[in-house]
Amino acid sequence: MTDLSSEDNPMAEMAADLMSAKMDASKMTHLLRIGTFHMEIAPNEKINIREFFSETIDKLILAYGEKLLEIDINTAAMQSGQMHG
Repeated sequence: MTDLSSEDNPMAEMAADLMSAKMDASKMTHLLRIGTFHMEIAPNEKINIREFFSETIDKLILAYGEKLLEIDINTAAMQSGQMHG
């Protein structure tokens, strides 16, 4: 019997590939997460990401104030596994 750490185990290889793909994908976007608000921006040389996120945060604070920082655990847990295109 072999365990999942075995080099010949296809499940271990698939898990390693999945983790590698997730790590690669995480390097491909800029992420802004405040409370339950989540925004990902694809890198683009025409976008100053610091300026864009600062402007976004300012607008969110203007619109929602302190409520922006409130977290609903049920909503956060539900959203954490979703991908949007």
